[in-house]
Amino acid sequence: MLYNYRQVKVVCSILIFTLLFAACTVVKNYPVNKPFVYENKIVLTGNVPKDEKKRLALDLVNYWDDSLKVLTVNKLSLFNLSKNTPFIYNRVIDKPPVYDSAAMSRSLLFMSSYLNSQGYYNFDIKADSVIIDSVKHQPQVRAKVQVSVSVNKNLSIDSVSFDSIINPVLREIAQKNKKESFLQKSKPFSNTLVSNELDRLVNLYHKNGFYKLTRENLYAEVDTIDAALLEVTLDPFEQAQKIAEAASRRKANPTIDVLIKQRPVADTNTLTRFYNGHVFYYPDTTRLKSIENDSIINNRFNIVKTTDNVTVKQNIAFVTIAPLIQHTYIEEGTLYDEQKYLKTLNTFSSLGPWNQVDSKIVQRKDSPQILDYHFFMIPAKKYSFGYDIEVSRNSGSIISGNLLGISNVLTLRNRNVWKRAIQSSTVIRGGVELGFTDTVLQTIQVSVSQTYSIPRLLTPWKIKNIKTLDDYNTILSLNGSYTDRLNFFRLRSAVAAFGYDWKKKNRGWILRPINIELYSLDTLDGLKNAFVTNPFLRTAFNTGYVVGENATFTIGWPNKHRPNTLNNFRFSAEESGGLVGALSKGIKDKVYQYIKFEAEFKKVVQWRKTSVGFRAFGGIGINYSNDPELGKSLPFFKQFVAGGPYSMRAWGIRQLGLGSSLLSDTNTTFRDRFGDIQLEANFEYRFPLFAIGSMKVKSALFVDMGNIWNLKNDVENPGSKLSLNNLWKDIAIAAGVGLLRLDFDYFLIRLDLAYKVKDPARLANGGWMSIKNFEWRNTEFDIRDGNGKMLNRNNYSLQLGIGLPF
Repeated sequence: MLYNYRQVKVVCSILIFTLLFAACTVVKNYPVNKPFVYENKIVLTGNVPKDEKKRLALDLVNYWDDSLKVLTVNKLSLFNLSKNTPFIYNRVIDKPPVYDSAAMSRSLLFMSSYLNSQGYYNFDIKADSVIIDSVKHQPQVRAKVQVSVSVNKNLSIDSVSFDSIINPVLREIAQKNKKESFLQKSKPFSNTLVSNELDRLVNLYHKNGFYKLTRENLYAEVDTIDAALLEVTLDPFEQAQKIAEAASRRKANPTIDVLIKQRPVADTNTLTRFYNGHVFYYPDTTRLKSIENDSIINNRFNIVKTTDNVTVKQNIAFVTIAPLIQHTYIEEGTLYDEQKYLKTLNTFSSLGPWNQVDSKIVQRKDSPQILDYHFFMIPAKKYSFGYDIEVSRNSGSIISGNLLGISNVLTLRNRNVWKRAIQSSTVIRGGVELGFTDTVLQTIQVSVSQTYSIPRLLTPWKIKNIKTLDDYNTILSLNGSYTDRLNFFRLRSAVAAFGYDWKKKNRGWILRPINIELYSLDTLDGLKNAFVTNPFLRTAFNTGYVVGENATFTIGWPNKHRPNTLNNFRFSAEESGGLVGALSKGIKDKVYQYIKFEAEFKKVVQWRKTSVGFRAFGGIGINYSNDPELGKSLPFFKQFVAGGPYSMRAWGIRQLGLGSSLLSDTNTTFRDRFGDIQLEANFEYRFPLFAIGSMKVKSALFVDMGNIWNLKNDVENPGSKLSLNNLWKDIAIAAGVGLLRLDFDYFLIRLDLAYKVKDPARLANGGWMSIKNFEWRNTEFDIRDGNGKMLNRNNYSLQLGIGLPF
């Protein structure tokens, strides 16, 4: 699909028109000749940090009384020329409430209570102004209300004490884990932190055997009295001076003491520590009503004793005992631990063979301190068939879907292979790759894959402390694919991998100690012609095998002080050819020898309506083979590429790079670029526009920076090797806007427009765009292909994508 200058101009005109005229406000169904709430505003001042001030301002908006809230909706109104509103969409206030002065007092009370809950007691809040205006030629009387809030330093915690907990065991556990407390000396105080601390303590006690203890058994007492005021004095002037000094200290540095206390209990079992007993499984339960019956034990189940101190009742006709035992985290004779109990329940639910899993904990009659566990499982259908339409992501590997492509996917699942809860997935995929550049249809791909996920780690040795992991599987996968890059090459591949996946809290590992990839390549006329003008391509496009291993580590974490911030880091490493000495000579000569590393960091800060996203990526691959037949660089299907809807969006897929090289930009045949090194950074500011029913229309402003390079020098392709001296010269920069982002909650469709702010292949102005001589096309290299067709070098790109770019 081609886009000419006129089309882009029209699109940009519509975008500018939208941004300029989207702020019109239309009032509907308003009370005639009565003041109604048209606008409310909070002005926040005070000696508090900027981020804290912004947080308070956003939260205080939620504490307007209902009679003072302005409910607005952004509605699409194309070509609506009535009532002087010729705008693409309007801010609509529908049925605004009549202004009520009493509502202002209630709003001030609500806001004051909120500030108190956040530890602010020394503040000034008042109704700053109420402006009532009439609208010319309309029976509207608009009320605009404003509240001024002046805050100073909030309360800080002076001390936290657990000494008031009566039970010595509870007190000892709390003191031992005091470092994990939400309440720390000199930190800001708020009621939310107190609530979180009480929840933490209850969870802590539930991990240490206190099965029946609840939140109601604990409470917090706070004290702001200055200790100096408790000193006895008979001099009234001295007492007055102490009061004044205390008030001055509280204003300059207000502090508070927090005491965690225990309420007296009527039931002595509340403070009793419980121990784990037997575990019973019912893997083919037909309905869960049996949980409510006292006669839980069914004669259809046979008792099985295991070496893991677990007594089991189970029906071996449906599933073997092994996967159940391996994923049971409850150990007989140990203290009750709610986390391990819930972990067992959740693991059973995620294993696959069961649609629903429920449980019942039974206190033994003969030994009241012993708890027995009964797990009831309703089986799912063993086989399922699915049909999906997928959109591939830019993953940097041509055989695994690095382009924007549409694929039809047929999937057959078996949820209980060999009665061992093994998950089997057979996937048949066929699709096309779309580039939206010179040629829309670029690639045709067909693949068949088979994957087995075994819920245990199959290793020659026994792994200690395996039950400290949250999830673990052994993965066996087989894949065969056929890729036709039209007029350039045909690639056939067969891939087999064996390895492990496991998680622990917020960390995840993927290890493939065996990874074998066989490739067969047919070079077509388009690629052969490209070898003439770019001989370096020949070293990447060759036939060989991959025999090695790979590993990936991921971790995600929120910001402790900003819970609306999410961070994610991924690191992966891949190696091939390290064990070629053990292979026969005929195979050894065809095995690629390389190492490859990737690192990626993502950060998203979410506010009430808007968000900011950041991504940084770096990757490098090193070919250490001395065999000229295996090339100087990585094989092309392992190299990095840039451009497209999920990368540098001002460039087409595989159309950026290498470095500041001009070879591919002046090539009339094969213009794809592959590199051994990639650096990239992306930034987005995301915001909503309006809603059409349940569909949300959003947009974004973004900047992309990066490029790809060769690791080794190529005299026939100058400027393609990474050099620190030329790094800034080689960096490409794009800026753009999300023209349209349709958010259906479960998926998002987006159309992004990006412009090349700095193009290493642009000769003029050091690669930078010129505002004075702005142009949509770069005509420095206007060349034509063999058929006389102009090869476009646009300074812009329209990118269609599914989901967020990162």
